[in-house]
Parts: sequence; C-alpha cells; structure tokens
Amino acid sequence: MKFGSILLGSALILSSFHGAANAAGVDLKQNMQQMKLEFRHAAEAQDISSMQAAVTQLQALVESSKRGIYPAEKDGIYQEGFNKLSVALSKIDQELKQGDLQQAKQALREIDQLREEYHDKRNPSIWSKLFG
Repeated sequence: MKFGSILLGSALILSSFHGAANAAGVDLKQNMQQMKLEFRHAAEAQDISSMQAAVTQLQALVESSKRGIYPAEKDGIYQEGFNKLSVALSKIDQELKQGDLQQAKQALREIDQLREEYHDKRNPSIWSKLFG
C-alpha cells in the first residue's frame, strides 16, 4: 500500500476545508494540520493500539471541525465532508475492534477518495461551472 499517496491525499482533503478561526472557536487550519499528523500516525501504525489512538484523535478533530461556523455557501459541503469522514473513520474503528490491522489500513484509502471528491466540490473547474 502506498502510504505516501494516502498521506498526500489526506493533506489535500484537509486543505480543501481550509478556513480561518471562526466564531465557534474552531481553528480549522490547526485542526487540519493535526488531522494530517494523526492520519500519518494511523497509516504508519505497526499495531492495533497505535492505530486506534490515531483514529480516536482523528474522530475528535472531525467532531470539533463540525462545530465550526463556515460561510453559508460552503457550510453544506463542509458538513457533508465531515460527516463522510466520520463514517469512514467509524469503519476503520470497527476493523480495529475486530483485530484486523491490515483491513483497517486498507480502509484508510477511503479518506483519499473523500479528499479527491471534496477538493473538486470546493474548487470546481471552470468546465464544470460552464457545463454543470
């Protein structure tokens, strides 16, 4: 499994949610940086307990980010992305609870797919704007 591409993917999905600190006190930029670090820890984990600790931190950061206040035109996209991240992390958590470290690491790929999807939604190409 190429963790480098997953790590890059994680960084890009997180960067797609870039924003300044908001009125709810959520510093999304700081959360994204921490998520990137925790994702790397999960991807590099050699045992279930290490990966579980990173996934737990990721889940907490996503939940914190959900409480942020974002521009109205982007809030729906952000919340949808955060919710999908929560679902993906829950799947990984279930794999870890079943003792399957390799399957949990494989499930990290969904994070990369979400990054691609939400990067495109946040920054649509001019062609998609013109032709829907």
